[in-house]
Amino acid sequence: MECTRLSSLPDNLSSYLKCRAIDPRVVHGVSFRLGCLCSTFLSNNLLQVYVSRFMIVDARKLFDITPQRNVVTWSTMISGYAQIGNLKDAIFLLREMLASRIPEKEDENGLLPNKFTFGSTVVGCARANDLRTGVQIHCNIIKFGVESDTFVAGALIDMYSKCGKVKESWNIFDQTPIKDVVSWTTMITSLANSGWHHLWDYAFKLFKDMICRGIQPVGMTFASLVKTFDAPMKLSQAKQAHGCMVKLGIEVDDLMGSALIAMYGRCGGMDEVMRLSDRINHDVVSRTSLLVAYMQNGFNVEAVDVFHKMIEEKFIMDVFVFASVIGACSILEELGMGKEIHCHALRKGFTSDVSVSNALITLYGRCGEIRKAQRVFQLMRDRDMISWTALLTCYSQNGYGEEALLLFRQMLQEGLSPPIFSITSAIRACSTTASLFMGQQIHSRIVKMGSADNLSVENSLITMYAKCGSIEVAKRVFNSMTNRDIVSWNALIVAFLASCKVHGNVELAKIAAKNILQVRPEDPTPYIILSGIHASMGVWDAKARFRAMMKDQGLQKEPGRSWVEAQDCSEDIFDILQVGGI
Repeated sequence: MECTRLSSLPDNLSSYLKCRAIDPRVVHGVSFRLGCLCSTFLSNNLLQVYVSRFMIVDARKLFDITPQRNVVTWSTMISGYAQIGNLKDAIFLLREMLASRIPEKEDENGLLPNKFTFGSTVVGCARANDLRTGVQIHCNIIKFGVESDTFVAGALIDMYSKCGKVKESWNIFDQTPIKDVVSWTTMITSLANSGWHHLWDYAFKLFKDMICRGIQPVGMTFASLVKTFDAPMKLSQAKQAHGCMVKLGIEVDDLMGSALIAMYGRCGGMDEVMRLSDRINHDVVSRTSLLVAYMQNGFNVEAVDVFHKMIEEKFIMDVFVFASVIGACSILEELGMGKEIHCHALRKGFTSDVSVSNALITLYGRCGEIRKAQRVFQLMRDRDMISWTALLTCYSQNGYGEEALLLFRQMLQEGLSPPIFSITSAIRACSTTASLFMGQQIHSRIVKMGSADNLSVENSLITMYAKCGSIEVAKRVFNSMTNRDIVSWNALIVAFLASCKVHGNVELAKIAAKNILQVRPEDPTPYIILSGIHASMGVWDAKARFRAMMKDQGLQKEPGRSWVEAQDCSEDIFDILQVGGI
């Protein structure tokens, strides 16, 4: 009777481990005092509880004193290290396990690594993004013949995917004879997270194949799939996936609701965005998704309203939210609101973030607050190419051509490689300063870059050459264009709105000016040129009349710049272009 009671002690002690309220170290201590740790069954149960609660130090102490270790003991300890990302100790134990086995007695000592041992190690490699070790483990998996197991296959697919080897992930998936929902979902996730748009279509095809084969998707399948719908042309596919979720009864929790809002925002499905917004309990993630969805689809007022709700609800917002809402204020040219948000960002210390500062430079530039844009730029500890381009655009758009060229020179001096948008802004700056020399050098650089056929570049070149007096060159650029838009035509018309002034053809100038104002009523150029033509002919009353008309329309002439100063700046930049091989 006493022997029976003693033999049942390990089972009784193991039952206490099921209660989360009990500290496993208490059971460990009692077991040690009663001499029950010689039971491999009890030791393994205790080890699994330690690992599940991430008490890895206690787990290792128990592992080291366990007298009879079996494959479960080793696998559980290896899994514990892998779960916390300690791949070094996990691999060390696996090698020790392999070294301690006796090949001719594998069935007796039970130390043959199994699918759980290898699968757990591969999971650790995925978390550590350790491709080299993962490949070594893969070789052992093949050696021990467990590569066809669905758990191992799924772990390998995930590991190769997270290490950027999507092709290898696909090969494993394709060669796995029996694929469960985890295998399908992991492969879809691999394709969705690849970052390569051409693979996203394959993710949707794989999803449809999964359905056709009778494999029912789970929430994780849809959570990965919705990332692949990123354009209005994919709205129909997005609706199909969402409809499948509803049909299968997949719960749309707050996190999934946020993902769906983001999906429909990217696809332009604003009706669906608004319906989902009314159905979920909002948190900071869903509010952020809603704000971005509104911005992506031109609902900037609504985006700002969402931001105000987030403030009212006292959500903890990140820099992405602030950068986004400042961008909305920039598009709306809401300077006052932008300044308020700038104050909020200052209080939270977010202005040190590059994306927030870049958004502020753009905001102040669009609203004509040049000095504030400069100040934000100067206070930035770290700047990226967007920072430089934002300030350069700010100068260019507001007629500060000389400052734009000086900034462009500074970019070159610091060894930066300006993107095409920066170069376009520099071309526009040449237009305002009538700096033909510098414009020609930038034009040469564009040809070397192979970007001379960019539409915005060509339009800028037409305007630049026209304003610098090279009408024939402007015409040649126009004639060489493979694609033209309304800006292209307007630029050339304005170039010719200038030749009328040279030849004193007032009537033709009036006709051209009338046509331009019908298309671009905000453009002061027709008034300025008509005023200049009449002044050159001594018709001062007409000159004053056109100036008054321009003033009544609230239009302003671009600020004048010194040709001499601009030429000096151009020569400096030319030297840098030559030295830098640009």
